[in-house]
Amino acid sequence: MNLKNNCRKILFLLLISPVTFAAAKEHRHHEAHVHGSATLNIAFEKLQGKIEFKAAADSILGFEHEAKSEKDKKTLSDISSLFENNINTMVQLDPALGCKISTEKIANQLQGKHSDFIANFNVLCKKEIIGSKMTIDFTRFKTLKDIDVTLLADTVQKTAEVKSKPITLDVK
Repeated sequence: MNLKNNCRKILFLLLISPVTFAAAKEHRHHEAHVHGSATLNIAFEKLQGKIEFKAAADSILGFEHEAKSEKDKKTLSDISSLFENNINTMVQLDPALGCKISTEKIANQLQGKHSDFIANFNVLCKKEIIGSKMTIDFTRFKTLKDIDVTLLADTVQKTAEVKSKPITLDVK
């Protein structure tokens, strides 16, 4: 039984690795750092999950440089707070699951002349998400035109595209 639990833990770690997400998204071939595009990766094993959002900073913040001015610092702070306080409305899990989402990291990562806005969250649910539905809604960000979603939950693997309106995914 212990070997089975260890195998599950290893599988979960593999599921949430960027390499796995990249392999699961072969249906789309976005270049890295495309303005107006984002990736949303959601991985679950039993009751634990991870949510990873990544987009060109310009698409979320309106700029790609380091936030040095007071205006840019306020924008970064406001958007970071928006993500932290509203991730549960952007990634809506069935309330019957009793999920709690906690922030792992929200940052503007500089990469030369470009930067990416990233937001990572941990999820802990009272019930497994298999058999439920989730709604993805990032419509508040008008500059986001395309979000590539990858969902991995135990044996469920799904990919979807979110354009200008919310979508609902069946987790089965």
